[in-house]
Amino acid sequence: MPLPCKPLAPWSLTFDLRERETLWTEENQARLVRIVAGYQLDMQIEEVEARLHELGALLPGLAQRCAYIKPSTLAALLADSPALLVPRLVMLRALLPGADIGAAAAAEPELLLLRDLAELQADVARLAQLLGEHADIDALVTAQPRFLDAELVGEVLSELRRLMPAADPVATLLGDPSWLLRVERGRKRLGDDPDT
Repeated sequence: MPLPCKPLAPWSLTFDLRERETLWTEENQARLVRIVAGYQLDMQIEEVEARLHELGALLPGLAQRCAYIKPSTLAALLADSPALLVPRLVMLRALLPGADIGAAAAAEPELLLLRDLAELQADVARLAQLLGEHADIDALVTAQPRFLDAELVGEVLSELRRLMPAADPVATLLGDPSWLLRVERGRKRLGDDPDT
């Protein structure tokens, strides 16, 4: 014989109707990123805000793009003192004097701020080899910071050779830098890298 079902309490059948009406504005998204970054760093939100303010003095565009940064990336940026980022930014400005490093760092903080300095130097030198001496690497990096990943640029040039054997892949990429994003592929480039 089945057991009689107890009626549920009226309040257990409800949910917050306002949740559906929540607007995920840029500020709400940025607040969520800051909260998650603080949780990852085991920091109070006030300390996260203070560190983000210090970081904003170095890279004003970064604070404005907070809504679009991965919380883990923001946590890694905030874990270091802003003074540790200064040598990296100075070196990047020396390597790429015509590039807008602030805008590039705001657009792709993972590529610009979380990599080894020697690796960045090697990538800039490799880019000059891959794209030729007439390529304006400063302008390319300003327009699309992913150009700082020489391995990616090499993969894209190989793929362009395969897709368009009659065309010059370097001229194609320099003529339309958006090919860099259209041709990149693989878990490492398009999703979470299992090694990180």
